Amino acid sequence: MLLIVWLRWLLAGGELLFLLPIAYLCLVCLAALLEARRRARQEANVTEQAGASRFALLVPAHDEEVTLPGLLKSLQGLTYAREHYRIYIVADNSHDRTAEIARSSENVRVYERFDTEKRGKGYALHWLLGRIETEADDAEWADAYVILDADSIVEPGFLAALDRELAAGAVALQMHNTVLNGSDSPSTVLRWLALTLVNHVRQLGRNALGSSATLTGNGMCLRRTLLQRHPWQSFSVTEDYQYYLQLVEHGERVRYVPEAVVRSHMPTSFEQMRTQDIRWESGAPEQPGWKTALRLLQLAARERDWVRLETAFEFLTPPLSLMVGGSVLLFLLSCVLYSWFTLGLACVLLLGLACYLGTGLYFMRPTRETYQALWHAPRFMLWKLWVYLVVRRSKQHSAEWVRTSRSSVALGHSEEGGQV
Repeated sequence: MLLIVWLRWLLAGGELLFLLPIAYLCLVCLAALLEARRRARQEANVTEQAGASRFALLVPAHDEEVTLPGLLKSLQGLTYAREHYRIYIVADNSHDRTAEIARSSENVRVYERFDTEKRGKGYALHWLLGRIETEADDAEWADAYVILDADSIVEPGFLAALDRELAAGAVALQMHNTVLNGSDSPSTVLRWLALTLVNHVRQLGRNALGSSATLTGNGMCLRRTLLQRHPWQSFSVTEDYQYYLQLVEHGERVRYVPEAVVRSHMPTSFEQMRTQDIRWESGAPEQPGWKTALRLLQLAARERDWVRLETAFEFLTPPLSLMVGGSVLLFLLSCVLYSWFTLGLACVLLLGLACYLGTGLYFMRPTRETYQALWHAPRFMLWKLWVYLVVRRSKQHSAEWVRTSRSSVALGHSEEGGQV
């Protein structure tokens, strides 16, 4: 009997640990919903004005001959004043026609980089930024740099949305980074939901709470003065998140711009998602996560800074797959131990996760066919758990760019390739 009591207390402790991050996510969801309504009212009163900011659009590309034409076509259709933006593409360690295709497009400045040791997007960006800053015609021309993946499509008015935020005083911006082919297959639907939660719901809610959005790699906009204060020195697999943490630690804040949209093509089968998931989840940080969180908490306490405190809390929030799997397990154990208190807590956890997922679906506005793809969610969750618990702890993965097998790509092409 005593053993049962101890097990119930242990179970309650585990549930309380899960309750903290899930309650945090529910708070973020509420803030996101309120912020979306506020921005919708505000957007109705916005009058289009000629943009004053000058943008340098940077595209690091590695063997992107299939996907690059789609991005170039969307960039040619921008509504922003042509004299106020320039396009730079670096074909990084590419052995296909990436550079040739880039040169065939109008008003595009093309570079080629070959370095067998320093491989990866972070190194390519560092190299390209250095080249631009040292060339007489380009140095000091741009007010801000926008970083785009080569397998993306941008909305025609995205630069105007970024310009409004820069005019309001922002120094670091993140565009709405979402999925281009969200309804192609069950895997793309689930990826669409996952990115909506992380790249839109959380971003919108965190900004509404007065904190910083996260840099997601694709669709980042950084003022030139910011890069002068904090040069790009991020070279890991998760170079975008690494740089975001660096900015927050130094007191900077990233602003999320949901009106500026960039869409990327995703693999259409679970098998094709393998390399992409492994790269996203297996990136080894420069130092253990607990040290990063502790440093953020120390800075927050010393400076009495809410942004760093919230960033630490977001950093410590477990992946959704772990929270769902753990909450289901806790619910089952509560049923076995027959404890009304722990069973009630487990139901609260599941209800909180349902609210979080429901908020993502609300913003997606999915069709009935899209909802049917959710039957594949358990398989997707199990795969993500395996990647997180097993693969990401392996030392076999590096920051080197690899290819994701795809059955189709944007604009109706069919090929294997892409940056992951």
